[in-house]
Amino acid sequence: MSVSSKIIELRERHDLTQKELADKININRSVLNRIEKGTRPVRDEELKSFANFFDVPIGYLLGENKVNQPYLSEEQEKMLNGFDSLNTDGQNILLNVLNSLRMSHSKINAVSV
Repeated sequence: MSVSSKIIELRERHDLTQKELADKININRSVLNRIEKGTRPVRDEELKSFANFFDVPIGYLLGENKVNQPYLSEEQEKMLNGFDSLNTDGQNILLNVLNSLRMSHSKINAVSV
């Protein structure tokens, strides 16, 4: 997978438009568009900005990771391993708790706006 494909994948996974991502990493939207199309190479400082923003190693963006999955932090790995160690009932309970937390967080954000 190319650098441009990885950037598109990560941008879409984070539900960002090109303009939103460009603003967040401080580049012009048209530059991001050309990077994603593969018509303009990514400069080193831009590569660092993408990696820092998406919290992935630069090697992931360059396709050096052998597994075609996003980089997971140590905390995310622990959470996934914990989830996998539960039986089906435990996993369902944990998913219900997660959904409850999301709804509570959404309500708190709606009130604070």
